[in-house]
Amino acid sequence: MAKKRWFRFYIDRWLNGTFGLTPNESVALLTLLCALYDNEGSVKFDSHLSNLLARRCGMRPTSFMKALETLIGRGKVVLDQGYLTSKAVTEEIISREKLDEKSAESRKKLAEKRNEIREISGKIPSNKEDRIKKDNLRGSALHLASGLGEQERQFYLAHAIKGGKSGRSSAASLAALEARKAAKR
Repeated sequence: MAKKRWFRFYIDRWLNGTFGLTPNESVALLTLLCALYDNEGSVKFDSHLSNLLARRCGMRPTSFMKALETLIGRGKVVLDQGYLTSKAVTEEIISREKLDEKSAESRKKLAEKRNEIREISGKIPSNKEDRIKKDNLRGSALHLASGLGEQERQFYLAHAIKGGKSGRSSAASLAALEARKAAKR
C-alpha cells in the first residue's frame, strides 16, 4: 500500500498540547510527528536519526536532544526499546485506516451503482430516430405549408407533425397538405 502523505491536524489540539513548550520543543515535536506519520507510527531512534531531525529543526544535536527529553517527559512521545512512538499518532493512523476503508467501500458502492445505471440506460430504447423523423416531417411540413393561408398553415402543420385528431398518420397528413397546395396553384 502506498504511503499516506498527509495527516489530520487539529488546531485546537495543537495549541492546547504545545502550551508551555519552548519554540525548540514545538519545532522538535512537529518534526517528530511528521517522521512518525511518514513511518506508520514508529521510528528507530539512533544517533543518525537524532542528527537528521536536529538539522531539519535547525538546531544543534544537543539542543534537539534536550527538547526530545522534555517531550518524552511530558508524554508527547515515547522512547521504548529504541523506537520513538506516540499514542496520538498511533490512534490517528488507526482512525485514518478506518476512514480509508469506509471511503473505499463508498467508492465501490458508487461504482456499482454507476454500472447498474449504465446497464439500465443501455436497455432503454433511444428515441433518437423518432426525433430525427419528427424533425424531418416538421421541415417538410413547413416547406409545404409556405404557400397556404395562416389558418390552413397552422392546421396542417399541427396535423403533419402530430398526426392530428383525425387519426391520420403524419405521412397521410403530408400527402393531404401536398394535394391541397397543388390544388391552389
